[in-house]
Amino acid sequence: MLDRAFLTSRRALLGYFAVGLVVAGAAGILVYPTSREFSAYNIDANHIAIHGYDPVAYFTEGQPMKGKSEFEYAWQDARWHFASAGNRDLFKANPDRYSPQYGGYCALGVSAGEYADINPEAWSIVDGKLFLNKTKEYTTVWDKAPEAYLKTANYNWDNNRNQLRDGF
Repeated sequence: MLDRAFLTSRRALLGYFAVGLVVAGAAGILVYPTSREFSAYNIDANHIAIHGYDPVAYFTEGQPMKGKSEFEYAWQDARWHFASAGNRDLFKANPDRYSPQYGGYCALGVSAGEYADINPEAWSIVDGKLFLNKTKEYTTVWDKAPEAYLKTANYNWDNNRNQLRDGF
C-alpha cells in the first residue's frame, strides 16, 4: 500500500519534477533560445556590415579589400564600406548583385543550421553570388560541393531563419 504522505512530500515532488524535465527534454519540448537576436545582415555594434570589407571588391578585384568609411553607403539597416567611390557606386546601383548571401553570415554555418560570424578572407563566388565563411577551411569544404550546401543553406535561410542556432 502506498503512503499518501510520501506521494506529496518534498522529495517526491522533486522527483516528479526531475522526471518531467527528462521527458520534456527527450520529447523536444524544452527549447533554449539563441542568446541574441540576429539582424538580416551580419553587422557589428556600429552596424558595419561584413567587418568593413568591400563586397564589390570580391568581384572587381578578385580579392577581399578593406573598405573605407569615406566611401560608406547605408543599405538594409547596415553600413557598407567600400575601397573606392566606384565600388560604392556599383553597389548602390545593384546591391543585390554584390551583397553576400545569407546576410553575410557563414554560408557553411547556415547550411548546418546556425548563424556564425565570418572571416572576410574566407570567401567564394558561386554562380555570380558571394559566399563568406567562418574560416578558410570552411571555404575549402564549401567549394567541394557547393550545390549540396546551397540546397540546405537556401532552405534554412528561407524557411528556418528563426530557428538557426547561435554559432558565433
